[in-house]
Amino acid sequence: MNAAATTACIHCGTPFRPTPQRKEFCCAGCQFVNHLLHKRGFGEFYNYGERKSPAGTFVFHERDFSWLDDLQARAESDAGTTAFATMDIQGISCAGCVWLLETVFLEQPGAISCRVNSSSGTLRLEWSRGPCNLSAYAEDVRKFGYLLGPMGSAQAPSTRPLARKLGICGALALNAMLFSLPRYLGLHPGDELSHLFDVVALGLATASLLLGGSYFFRRAIAGVKARMLPIDLPISLGLIVAYLGSCVAWASRAPSFAYFDFIAIFTFLMLLGRWTQERALEGNRRRLLAMKTSPGTVRRVQAGGVGEVAVGELHPGDRLLLAKGGILPVRSLLRAERALFALNWITGEPAPREFLRGSLVPSGARSLVADELEVEALERWSDSKLEALLKVESGKMWRNASMQKLITIYLSVVLGTAVIGFFFWGLLGGGWIRATQVLVSVLVVSCPCAIGVALPLLDDVAAARLQKSGLYIREGSLWARLRHVTNILFDKTGTITLETLALKNPESLGNLSPKDRAVLLRLVRSSLHPVAACLRESLLPIGVEPAEGGGDVREVTGYGLEWRDAEGLWRLGRNSWAGGGSPGQTAFVHEGRELAAFSFHEAIRPGAAEELAALREGGREIFILSGDDPVRVGHLASSLGIGAGHAFGGLSPEDKSRLVKARWSGNALMIGDGANDSLAFDEALCRGTPSVDTGLLEHKADFYMPGSGLRGLAALFSTSCRHHQVTRAVFFFAITYNAVAVTASLAGLMNPLVAAIIMPLSSLVSIGIVLFGFQNPNDSTR
Repeated sequence: MNAAATTACIHCGTPFRPTPQRKEFCCAGCQFVNHLLHKRGFGEFYNYGERKSPAGTFVFHERDFSWLDDLQARAESDAGTTAFATMDIQGISCAGCVWLLETVFLEQPGAISCRVNSSSGTLRLEWSRGPCNLSAYAEDVRKFGYLLGPMGSAQAPSTRPLARKLGICGALALNAMLFSLPRYLGLHPGDELSHLFDVVALGLATASLLLGGSYFFRRAIAGVKARMLPIDLPISLGLIVAYLGSCVAWASRAPSFAYFDFIAIFTFLMLLGRWTQERALEGNRRRLLAMKTSPGTVRRVQAGGVGEVAVGELHPGDRLLLAKGGILPVRSLLRAERALFALNWITGEPAPREFLRGSLVPSGARSLVADELEVEALERWSDSKLEALLKVESGKMWRNASMQKLITIYLSVVLGTAVIGFFFWGLLGGGWIRATQVLVSVLVVSCPCAIGVALPLLDDVAAARLQKSGLYIREGSLWARLRHVTNILFDKTGTITLETLALKNPESLGNLSPKDRAVLLRLVRSSLHPVAACLRESLLPIGVEPAEGGGDVREVTGYGLEWRDAEGLWRLGRNSWAGGGSPGQTAFVHEGRELAAFSFHEAIRPGAAEELAALREGGREIFILSGDDPVRVGHLASSLGIGAGHAFGGLSPEDKSRLVKARWSGNALMIGDGANDSLAFDEALCRGTPSVDTGLLEHKADFYMPGSGLRGLAALFSTSCRHHQVTRAVFFFAITYNAVAVTASLAGLMNPLVAAIIMPLSSLVSIGIVLFGFQNPNDSTR
């Protein structure tokens, strides 16, 4: 992509290609949030200067935060004059986010404090009992791009215990160097202080081995049990050999191969590398709310009234009440007169479907009507298709064959060389003490220090690079797997196309008066219908405020919306019902006079055609797997330059899964957004999603893209290519370094002082290779 053709979004900084309708923002969400920040006087948000996340489409759509009313009631019943509550939060990306969340909360009556923990993705609120309204606060910050959710069952961030180990081992390493330094400066081994310092160094090395080394020992054992050879294995062997050899040296009064300071320094550097790697991934995972493995509870009609029950307690014949926006957990019969359901999440159909009384409604359907719907359950939760789609497979350990082979060769060469050196010196007159020194020295200097520091840093730098394109990495093993991807499989609805419909004739909005636009927003403000969602996303970013006064908006299922104020009746809906004069279009009418007629269509994500073309130029095949009508899928594929043989429509979730397993097992990247893609995700080698607010695929994906475009995909593959090149350069340096260091050890020239100097130096050189490799001015993410 030509850099001159792109600009950075002034809200989130994501590169995008400007259009006549949107010149400064990458998406309508960012435009709306920017407008709202300045309108509310929160322009200081941008003074923090850090990169923000793209705003999701959920900023336009109201959500049900009634769970917060229950949480607040429980908190206040257990409190005195003040109450506390902690919840998960999604969307934190910078210090400005923390400032904004605190500032908005302090506008609530009775608010005392708001503490944001970005590392754990949680929010702790304190307020005075009575006037504060937590659900109103949640709805308020949603408009700025933050979602609150109940505290999940997730444990504390994995980097927290690692950071504790890193800090303690850092202190141990500094002290080990301090007590080893006098010996290097000439302190006589027979001096009583020398013996004391060696005992202290032994204690520090032992503590470092037990505290920090245990992290690698556990991972190495787990890998071996899984019949894998992780990089933790040579790290663990190096630590153990260095420690045991140093203990022998200390007991034998042979300080020439006592590597106590090396053990402490090496442990610290390996933990530093691993913490660097995990920190970025943990941060990206913590941006999201906890995963949803079921719809939770549902309202069931029972003797004595209506009660909340877990979906696992449902039985065939149960009468259920489904709220607006609710997900139907099991296949059911509709008992209401008529209802409108969205099926795109489970079938890929972009348009909502109308059901009449007695119709069979599939599990996973989402109610779009304003009133509660009564349905009759026909199956248990355990038999529901939705249960299968939400099921999470236990984590799979991916076997990197190239790395396995490399580690096998490495261990064989190093161990073989060390044994040969040991017997050479022992049998040819050097003495067994000197032979032991050579053995330990070879194993110590060949520890993968440069690799253990540089490769985690490389992952961190690559992940940070991709964030500039709006793509967030969740799994570190993705880099190795991407090299095997030759096919990219896309879902259609919500993946290649935008989540909501687009307005074909946006000029129709511009022709309306300010009063008409305000009434139109009042009509669509709370509706879940795709047409209403589209109009809402068109009106809010340009600063339209909903009209006030009048009565409530009335939704007539299957026809449209109406509202009455002092000026008369306003309608938006089917042309024949609303009284418009434009057949086939959605009419906006006031007292029988048509003010506008709207046409809608599925919109392809911005820049999708160019992005897919770039991916094909990179030698990858593009396929579409969709549950939507095959004819619509074919038309979309044709418009994107995708051949008919590469577009599959009318697929069930099981069909997608079988197709991926049969045709692209081991070489496919699957991009999807709905529950109907969940089974295919389980079969694909790599997985990505543009969806970040469903609580499902974003937690199964290796990466997610919260922006409106697909630009990050080409950046992903170009960054992966650069990642591979830099990895090879680091390995080349490591092999060269090991060859020189091992040769010196075999010649009997290595000692703890030299090892303590060259080990951190080799790490610094490898770090320089990484930083230089990603600062080539001739390279770009596109």
